[in-house]
Amino acid sequence: MPRSFTETVGMLETLLAYMQDPGNRAALTAKGFDVVPHQTRLQSKQDNVSRLNSEQETLKNQLSRKTEDLKTALSDSYVDGSGVIDAMMGMLGKNSREAKNLQRIRSSIRRGAAAVAATAEQTATAAS
Repeated sequence: MPRSFTETVGMLETLLAYMQDPGNRAALTAKGFDVVPHQTRLQSKQDNVSRLNSEQETLKNQLSRKTEDLKTALSDSYVDGSGVIDAMMGMLGKNSREAKNLQRIRSSIRRGAAAVAATAEQTATAAS
């Protein structure tokens, strides 16, 4: 059964501390258990886990900031695009057929990609 990050790191820290204790080390050595290669290997693995965890936390923070940047850019793009639609509708006459086509572009975002394609086709047809 897989253990959590905290459980695994805690177990390794406790094990390494046990192996570093002179009394435990002497008892193990007296029984023919060579502590040094195991301690070296486990310390290297713990250092690797610590390094990877630090890198992962950095990436999580970068992802969070990038997500906020994307939300801001997306909102700004929508507001700007919607404003352009309003300006074009005003120029074409708010209740004109062309303006209604522009309204469909904005409202199509709630209906999905297929509706956007259909609206674009309707707009192209109306313009010709």
